[in-house]
Amino acid sequence: MKKILLVLIICGVAAAGMKIGGRIGYYDGDDPRTRQAASGAVFGGQITLPLLGMVDLEISGAYAGSESNISMQQYLVTYIEDEYGMNFQGDTTGLTQYLEDTWGWSPDSLQTELFNDYTATFHDIDLGATLKVKIPIGALPLRPYVGGGAGAHILFSDADVLIEVANQQTGGQLSIDPYDHVHPGIHGVVGAAFEPPAVPISVFGEYKYTKPIAGDDDVGGISMVYFGINLGF
Repeated sequence: MKKILLVLIICGVAAAGMKIGGRIGYYDGDDPRTRQAASGAVFGGQITLPLLGMVDLEISGAYAGSESNISMQQYLVTYIEDEYGMNFQGDTTGLTQYLEDTWGWSPDSLQTELFNDYTATFHDIDLGATLKVKIPIGALPLRPYVGGGAGAHILFSDADVLIEVANQQTGGQLSIDPYDHVHPGIHGVVGAAFEPPAVPISVFGEYKYTKPIAGDDDVGGISMVYFGINLGF
């Protein structure tokens, strides 16, 4: 029964001309809360709808996550500059005095906690719609394409350990909220798909670059390289 159902699903997708599939690749961006490089594996899926003979509309989603080591000093310098506009880059004495006077941080614990390394976590959920225009190269089953579109990156940078330590050391007076912002953006893609005739499976490789269009400058460009597979003609 399961085999029959699977065959019916495959036939239905192929008849409609729609393609569904998955992708995996490499993500390269930055954690906006800690300003550390965020790179690593990315994976997701897509639905592709044919609009014209050489144009497809793709609806996709992907997830990337990473961890980075950062000292409490690095984290607080970035946070205070982003939230309060005060720059303590290279001014450890000024930062220490600020934390004591404004946040009530104990001088003794500052000496032990400020330079300790912690692990900050970063997550990116990428949602987007892309128009892809195929470039004809004759009868070969290889289909190069270019395209562009729009979407949003939902970014989370929690740095849970650092937030917990800072709250404890300031007697609960400090409240650092996890970074969870939605950044709309525009993107461009270039790639190639291998679509063998009479076979309902195709594979593709793609490079995607996204430029967030948020009102602030805390998020830079995001690059991703994918390899994926689609089911359907």
